[in-house]
Amino acid sequence: MVEAPGEELSLRDILETLKRQRVWLLAPPVLFGALALIYGFFIAEPRYASTATVNVAPVQVQAQLEGRIQVQGQSLLSFQALRAIAYSEEVTREVWETLRREGKLPTAWQDQGGTPGLERMVKDFKIKDETPRQQVVPQGQVPPVVASLTVQAPTPEVAARAANLWAEAVVKRVNAIPTARLRASLGALEEQIAPAEKVYREAQARWEAFQRTTTLPQDKAELDAKTGERVSLDQELSGLERDLAAVQGRIRALEAEARRQAALVPIGTSPEQLAIIGKRLKEAQENLKRETERARQAFQAAALTLENFRKTDRLSEWQQERDRLTQRLIEVGVRLAQVDTEKAGLEARIQDLEAALIKEPRVLELVREVVEDPVVAAALAKGDLSALAGLRLKTQEINPVYQPLVTQLVTLRANLAALLAEAKALAQEQQRLQVKLQDLRNQIAVQERAKEALLLEYNTKKAAYEAFRSRYDQIASLTSGDLSFDNPNPEYQRLRGTLIDAQAEEARLLARRAALEARIAQVEARINLLKERVAKAQVEQDRINQALELAKNAYLALSQKRTDLQIELASSESSLAQVIAPAYPIYEKVAPKRALLLALAVFLGLVLGVMAAFVAEALRPPRAEAAG
Repeated sequence: MVEAPGEELSLRDILETLKRQRVWLLAPPVLFGALALIYGFFIAEPRYASTATVNVAPVQVQAQLEGRIQVQGQSLLSFQALRAIAYSEEVTREVWETLRREGKLPTAWQDQGGTPGLERMVKDFKIKDETPRQQVVPQGQVPPVVASLTVQAPTPEVAARAANLWAEAVVKRVNAIPTARLRASLGALEEQIAPAEKVYREAQARWEAFQRTTTLPQDKAELDAKTGERVSLDQELSGLERDLAAVQGRIRALEAEARRQAALVPIGTSPEQLAIIGKRLKEAQENLKRETERARQAFQAAALTLENFRKTDRLSEWQQERDRLTQRLIEVGVRLAQVDTEKAGLEARIQDLEAALIKEPRVLELVREVVEDPVVAAALAKGDLSALAGLRLKTQEINPVYQPLVTQLVTLRANLAALLAEAKALAQEQQRLQVKLQDLRNQIAVQERAKEALLLEYNTKKAAYEAFRSRYDQIASLTSGDLSFDNPNPEYQRLRGTLIDAQAEEARLLARRAALEARIAQVEARINLLKERVAKAQVEQDRINQALELAKNAYLALSQKRTDLQIELASSESSLAQVIAPAYPIYEKVAPKRALLLALAVFLGLVLGVMAAFVAEALRPPRAEAAG
């Protein structure tokens, strides 16, 4: 019974009131506790936490102090800057996309309604400064920045994976800060290497095509042979000149001696002797005429053969065809080098795309609570929640990133197949051109040798004919009187016979000298032609070698510089920020905290129960006094 106003409530009265209203006192705590247990065990999604620790070391810089070079530490960034990087959209988006590709993105972090999943995920990310406050560091150095990255997720595995991905993304962005200049230089260098490599491959293809098509070694060998032949011909001509000079000297001596002998016995020649001399002169003229006619016929035959050869000569046409085939062979070689370069680039891109496709699932699997589905939630509202709360709804959707990658991969493979077909066709054409060019060179060589032989035959026959004709012209007008001598001196007669023999020997040597001079002129012309061809080929070879050497040196220099930059970049990437403690799955729940939740619910229920008990006591009607 509540006391009348003005009366003080004692502790006994309060306890009596609570005892009488114990139903109102105990009902709210029991109800709130039951609701807290139902929420904690069946409705609330369990939460697990996992933490990764990141360390950012200071940058080592060189400073010249008091004439000495000292290495000092310089802080790369503060914790506030590290926090800004960690919560940047670039970093968090990378974590979210990676989890989505792996099919590990929880339902709570997916896009729902008007709230993006990325924003919902970031709410479960926490970063904390773990840098020791009283750390002892050497003079001139700064302490590193240490931060812990904690992620809460529905499963321990997802929490650990997300924490590690977050830490790796942060480390990558932090390490990219001092290497930005190196990456920019490397990117610019890559843009220079591609055209330099193309120029080098084209120069190499031109050099290989030149080596396959040039006749420089054969021309040099033939030039050496012709030079040796010219030397031997000069030696032979020198010997012939000596023999001819000796014969001519002997003729002059015989003529002088004959004149001296003729002066000793001046007696006229008898008619019988004149007849004999005339007969012999006639025979000599007839013989020389026949020899001259045979030489003329041989010369005309050689001239006719040479004329017929010139009518059917295709050397100029074949040489033009050879030049055209050589140019085409060079073009095919250059294109093959370009195809090889393009093929290598396509194969590298295909490998990258295949690696990306391996990482990208074709279908994304989404796992979410059954009660989060609107239709199922409405159905469960009418039934037993405890019987269905443990179920999972597994759905699949097409990965929007997978199909563009497949399309790009198919296009690249088609381009690669086209390049391979083109390379095969070019290789076949190159082989055909090489065979045809070799056959054409053989035909040209045979034709040149035939022409050279015909020219030699023509010049030899011409020289022989001219020698016989000159000698015949000398004796054709002679008579027996011109050859008669009025001296019966036997010595004079012997000298005259010897003189005639010497003159015949002189004519033979003159004809041989004319043939040698014609051969020397022909060899000299061939030597001049070979010298011109060798000079042109040597200039072309030097030009191609110089272009190849310049392109090779430029490409190798750029490649070496790229290697140096890559080594410097690799050594710089892992020297600043690093994950010193990766995250591991922890199977102890961090939420919901059922004991705390139950305690709060019971406490709140007790407070409400006490209030309800006093209200009920105040509203209870007073009992009537018992009649005395």
